[in-house]
Amino acid sequence: MNTIGHRILALRKKLGITQTELARRMDFSRNYISLIENGRNKPSRRFVKALELLEQAPVPHFEHESVVREEYHATPEPMMTGLAIPLLSWAQAGTKEAWDEVQGHEGFVGFNVRDQKAVAVEIRGDGMEPRFPQGTIAIVYPSWKAKSGDLVIALLKDGTVLFKRLHVDGGQFTFISLNPIYPPRTVEKAKVEKLLPVGGTFQDQL
Repeated sequence: MNTIGHRILALRKKLGITQTELARRMDFSRNYISLIENGRNKPSRRFVKALELLEQAPVPHFEHESVVREEYHATPEPMMTGLAIPLLSWAQAGTKEAWDEVQGHEGFVGFNVRDQKAVAVEIRGDGMEPRFPQGTIAIVYPSWKAKSGDLVIALLKDGTVLFKRLHVDGGQFTFISLNPIYPPRTVEKAKVEKLLPVGGTFQDQL
């Protein structure tokens, strides 16, 4: 069994589901899942992305199929461009003016981006560990609309700043931590000042 095959099997065991159920969640055929799990077919990039999303989602939120499904219906992405991007501190990210005017930034980082208005934020806290430890740089795309399954930076009207995975359910946003010690947080849309998708991350210590 290849590496992807082991990952599929590990995910199914973790969630206690069959290939048929996993195929339904990922919007692929059961036969396709079986071929990849047994190393008899090469997975597509879309399949690998869907697998990564499900591996990252906390088990209680695996039922949110939009975490995967909305990835399949995304509009074509613009070409990447290398830019020097303004870097905000976590505290600066907690003000509406910082996002609207990008003033008082701490410096710049170089990154290939698909949004000419991209802004970088250095993450604080352990809510998204181990995948995104404190110090991770998140590249935010202000021109894009956040959707279910996206990593986002959210600014709440009470001044709270969150770096989480987003689930949208009607008039509510649920912000999901990857660190299992933190429960999901559900907030009314009216209480969210800014909701910005993360287009990429890197760790500054690397």
